[in-house]
Amino acid sequence: MSDDAVLRELADGERLRVRVAGREFVIDAACPHRKGRLVHGYVNTRTLRIICPLHRSSFDLTTGCPVAGPTTEALTVYSDGPADGEDAPRKGRTER
Repeated sequence: MSDDAVLRELADGERLRVRVAGREFVIDAACPHRKGRLVHGYVNTRTLRIICPLHRSSFDLTTGCPVAGPTTEALTVYSDGPADGEDAPRKGRTER
């Protein structure tokens, strides 16, 4: 298993597939703060967090919750785990 994250925007341009640490997440493609394209972000493979390239807002990939940075809004996590089927979207809680 590779430690590198693989990021790929889906055809609709609204969602991003992130494969990391043997898991797959489908999340919003844009940061809710200033719409930075997360496909150009950095993924911390140890903590399973993605960091927006514009203002460094950080989000937990498993919940969508913001962890650091200027944003207070969560990402929507459309699926978490194997991509066998599309799960119902869920918004992370914004409490820290």
